[in-house]
Amino acid sequence: MAPPALPYVTAFYAALAGLLCVVMSSLVIRQRMRTRISIGDGGDDRLERMIRVFGNFAEYAALVLVLLALLEICGGPRWLVHALGGCFIVGRLAHAYGLTSTLDINPGRSAGITLTLLTILVASGTLLVLVARKIFA
Repeated sequence: MAPPALPYVTAFYAALAGLLCVVMSSLVIRQRMRTRISIGDGGDDRLERMIRVFGNFAEYAALVLVLLALLEICGGPRWLVHALGGCFIVGRLAHAYGLTSTLDINPGRSAGITLTLLTILVASGTLLVLVARKIFA
């Protein structure tokens, strides 16, 4: 049995996610410096939004990257890993943009969460099929 391939495609999207994380963190830090609020949001609406933009990203990024890596290691199609990685990054950008808006219903936010959940659903479903073929063969 050959050793599993290294997840280079996932590593690419992990690097993009890392850069996105730095940008989002910087937005929180910048707003903290402007408002001189070091803990919590201090009732500042903009800081609260920036904290949620970063937090929401962090809540999904780890799971998605693990799913992508496992999908790639378990022999998932390379094009699918690219498609899902791209979908996740675009979704998180759209969601971040949507959360910075003051609109109650925002197409960026809706598109962002839809793309993120679609990424998780497709990656999980494909991974289940790939793994089931191996363990129940």
